[in-house]
Amino acid sequence: MNRDVYENCRNFKKKYPMTVAWRLKQHASVVQKHLNDDEVVLYTFTGQKNSNFFSPFFTTVIVLTNKRMLLGRKKYLGRSEYYSITPDMLNDFEIKTSIFFGIVEIDTIKETFSMNCIDKRALTDIEDAISKYLINEKLKMLRNNKKGSEE
Repeated sequence: MNRDVYENCRNFKKKYPMTVAWRLKQHASVVQKHLNDDEVVLYTFTGQKNSNFFSPFFTTVIVLTNKRMLLGRKKYLGRSEYYSITPDMLNDFEIKTSIFFGIVEIDTIKETFSMNCIDKRALTDIEDAISKYLINEKLKMLRNNKKGSEE
């Protein structure tokens, strides 16, 4: 997949136009500057982090890479929020639907956060991408633990 986070966000928004997301270029830039040279972008999506239908003003970009999950949001007056979640910190996730939109809840060891106002049609792709990501990363961790115990 393309390393350009903004382009991936635009493609997601074009494919799923009912997703509520604004200022994608600014939000994507937060994540883009934190990508390492050896990271490969596997999947990108957008939504409203921890908001509800009546307050959709927390657009966040979520990027799955071959090493971690990145979340970025540009605030006003030069402020931003950035989260880096390594695979060992991820527990599980849930996909839910409401009347108008889809919701993705991601549970980490530290907290649970939800991404709201996502086009319902995108949920299958998001579920598939996150499932594959979690399974692959957990298998890598199991292999590394097995190698470590054999030595």
